[in-house]
Amino acid sequence: MRKVAVICTALLFTAGSAWAGAKDKSSNTLVDISGVAAVINNTTVKTATKSKDCTLQIQAKPVTLADGDVVICIAEADVVSSAFLPLGGNSILIAGEAKSGQLKIKAPMGETTFAALGCGDLEAISYNGNMRCYTDNAVYRGDANVPGSWRAACGGAAMLAGTAGTTMLKVNNTQPIVIGLCQGLVQGARIPAPGPPSVEFMRQGQRTAIIP
Repeated sequence: MRKVAVICTALLFTAGSAWAGAKDKSSNTLVDISGVAAVINNTTVKTATKSKDCTLQIQAKPVTLADGDVVICIAEADVVSSAFLPLGGNSILIAGEAKSGQLKIKAPMGETTFAALGCGDLEAISYNGNMRCYTDNAVYRGDANVPGSWRAACGGAAMLAGTAGTTMLKVNNTQPIVIGLCQGLVQGARIPAPGPPSVEFMRQGQRTAIIP
């Protein structure tokens, strides 16, 4: 089975997600900025990222992926908390899988923790939010701290790795939806993208068509 991984990084200490606070809701769209992966077509695809409290949803339809293909998205932002100053950036990595020509991911971000704390455990403000999504790299999304893994990439960026989530994908049922957390201690800290064979196929943005 061909697999693709959507790695979505979010914030560790946010009161909600990278885009929403405890009582906030947020919605954004996604675009392919290069066309190299050819997973989505900016003209025809319908995309959305939605967050409420500590749940993040990612949707894209249609996608040129087979059923069971795994994808990885990185939801990232900077965060400030009265308990953890100064500012720091972080990333939550999320896996999803394709079904019937679409991606429909619901990620419980509170499942990943660092120092026994996770999304919703502390009051925090997040900003500079972004989303990047990639085709699969099985080594990167695995939990082992080996060359090419997300844990190695996190440490190489002088960031700290947290725990993986406990809710698994349906087809790839040994893969946690929430791959893990990468917490930075300075503003702008972000985990590097997965290496080959992964290719970015969408990120947060919007398409503006010609207005007649």
